[in-house]
Amino acid sequence: MIRLYLTMTTLAAYLTDSYGRLRDEEEGLTTTEIAVITFLLVGGAIVVMGLIYVAARSNAENIPVPEAPA
Repeated sequence: MIRLYLTMTTLAAYLTDSYGRLRDEEEGLTTTEIAVITFLLVGGAIVVMGLIYVAARSNAENIPVPEAPA
């Protein structure tokens, strides 16, 4: 899980740096560039949420069911 966090942090830093360089070189981002960046960020968020869901579900299924005393 820590490895995933570090990967996402690195990706966010890269995108922030790329965005900064684009802002310096051009007047601004075009609508297509903004749409692509938004698509990638939303896709990444969906993947992360899927991983969290699978981990939570597998942990929930491993909780033992207590038996009533006889």
